[in-house]
Order: sequence, then C-alpha cells, then structure tokens
Amino acid sequence: MTKLSMVSESIIRHIESGGLREGDRLPSEAELATNHGVSVGTVQKALMQLVHSGLITREQGRGTFVSGTRVAPADVRYLRFRDADGNDLPSYVHARSVKRLKRKGPWSEFLTGEGFVRIDRVINVGGRFDLYSEFWLREEDFSELGGVDRAALERNLRELVAQRLSLPTQRVDQWIRFDVLPDIAARELKIESGQPGLIMELRGYTLRNRPLYYQLVYSGPFAERLVVLREHE
Repeated sequence: MTKLSMVSESIIRHIESGGLREGDRLPSEAELATNHGVSVGTVQKALMQLVHSGLITREQGRGTFVSGTRVAPADVRYLRFRDADGNDLPSYVHARSVKRLKRKGPWSEFLTGEGFVRIDRVINVGGRFDLYSEFWLREEDFSELGGVDRAALERNLRELVAQRLSLPTQRVDQWIRFDVLPDIAARELKIESGQPGLIMELRGYTLRNRPLYYQLVYSGPFAERLVVLREHE
C-alpha cells in the first residue's frame, strides 16, 4: 500500500467506524502528516482524492470536514420532474410496508447474504402521478438501524442509513427500462395488471464499493409532458 493510500484508508476507516461523523473537523494537514509519518504534500493529495469522492469538504480558513450524509442525494433526486412551465414538482412519500424475506432475486445477487428487508413506499409526484418504490437492505443492516417508525420510513432512507450506521451512499449505478410492471407495482399504482411502465433500478454502494442497498422504482403510463431531471453524483 502506498503512503497516499494509507492516509486515505485511515480516514475512511474512521468514517466507517463512526469515529468521524458528518460535520466533524479533521486534524490539520501537519497533524495528519505527523500521525502517519508522511509529508504534508502526501496528505494534501490524499485529502484532494477524498474531496473529489464527496467524503470530505475543505473550507478556506476553517479546515477540512466530513461531508457525511451530504454525500447521498435525496431519494427522489435520481428521478425528479418539472412541469411544462419549469416548476419543480414536489414529492410526497407514503410508507406501505416493511417485510423480511429470504427469497432470492437481483437484490440478493447484488447485496449477497441470506436475509433481506424490503421497504415498500409510494411516492406521489406533485399530485400528478405515483411512483412505487421497493428499497432492499441486508437484514443485519436493517436490524442495526434500531427502531424505525413510519415517519422515519417516509424520509430519506439513504440519509437514515448514513446517520445511524455511518454508511454514506458513495456511488449509485442506475438503469431505466420500459417493461410490463409486476402485479404488486400495478396494484400499488392502481393500474390494470399487465400494463407496461417505466422501471428504474438503482444499486447503491458505500465506502470501498461495498454493496449497500438495492432499489426498484416503478411508474405507470402518464400523458403529461414533463421534464426529467437527473442529478450528477
């Protein structure tokens, strides 16, 4: 391992363990250099890598801070909408159910493990139409969240995981396709079974590319002409 990687890995481990949380200030460059037995130049390069990844921020005259949950975009920002006049459409989240499941599928292939928890939610977009979301976590990760009430489930799930488990979403792979919706999605979206719709698949990774969550978002057909916004990570 290079000296540069050693410094980066040390900071990442402190974030993973909860030793450093959102808003915490890192030691100065000189202190980090002394603690790791490297040059200040090596520390500066390591910090710039972590800034680029979104894990930390640097503020002139104040220091270097952990970004924490700010790394994770809000749940619906991966697929947001504006109307024809350019107005952002607000999203309202309604939790439907939380289920512990053993059955296999694309979520288990990605997350790996034996048990999983699926959080089902319906997201209303500006009163115009609904999205149905299935959000999968490993059973052990969900258990470590502690008590999760309905209000928590109707907020940002990525931020909830980041805050309680110190596992920020570092990267998300996304796919969109047009296909026949599964029966459960059609039922929640109140459309006839067998109807086609938009299906969005998201795979979230935490530090060092560890699989963190698997999500499917479904939408039925709608006639309005809307602008789809995709935020860059």
